[in-house]
Amino acid sequence: MGDDGGRRVVLVAQRASGSGRFRLDDLPSTSGRLDVHLRCLRAAFLLSHGLRRDVTVELVLLGDREAPRVVRLVGASLRFLRPDERAMAVLMQKILTAEVGSEGWHEVRPGCFVSRGGTATLEADWHPENLLWLDETGEDLRAASLAPGPVTLVLGDHHGLDDATRAILEGRGAKKVSIGPLSVHADDALAVAFNELDRRASAR
Repeated sequence: MGDDGGRRVVLVAQRASGSGRFRLDDLPSTSGRLDVHLRCLRAAFLLSHGLRRDVTVELVLLGDREAPRVVRLVGASLRFLRPDERAMAVLMQKILTAEVGSEGWHEVRPGCFVSRGGTATLEADWHPENLLWLDETGEDLRAASLAPGPVTLVLGDHHGLDDATRAILEGRGAKKVSIGPLSVHADDALAVAFNELDRRASAR
């Protein structure tokens, strides 16, 4: 069944800026394609008239001299997440440029945290029974057998996953799943995956 108790999404951005030094009027060219992942945030959190409160998204930024950094958004306490890409880019810029002194997680806005480190700093929080690696070569998610309980879904950008993340997933026995026979944009893949998890949850 799966997805009884929350969802965690890990987005690995191999080129995206961890500094916040990007131009809002030219986001794709100046942010390392952070725009791809902002659209994934919308797919993960936003419903037609509301916000998914049982979702946590962790965005692993690997793309510049400030990397690696992780931005964590927690739906249970997140406020005022707007659906347009520019507003989300402004929010991300504020998170990444906030003054934080020490190591560890820092909440810079309600439900918005930032930390140093890469994927390895997150794996202790992953749901081991339903650790899903979204990959075109994987088993069709619609046919996959999932255990009851929460789900962690890991996906990369248009460059895929970095070697360190792949090694962690392989070591943890992650299940590779796909959402269909054609390659689609990351936010569309995430929306389809969430739709399948929604269907499973409503069928319980």
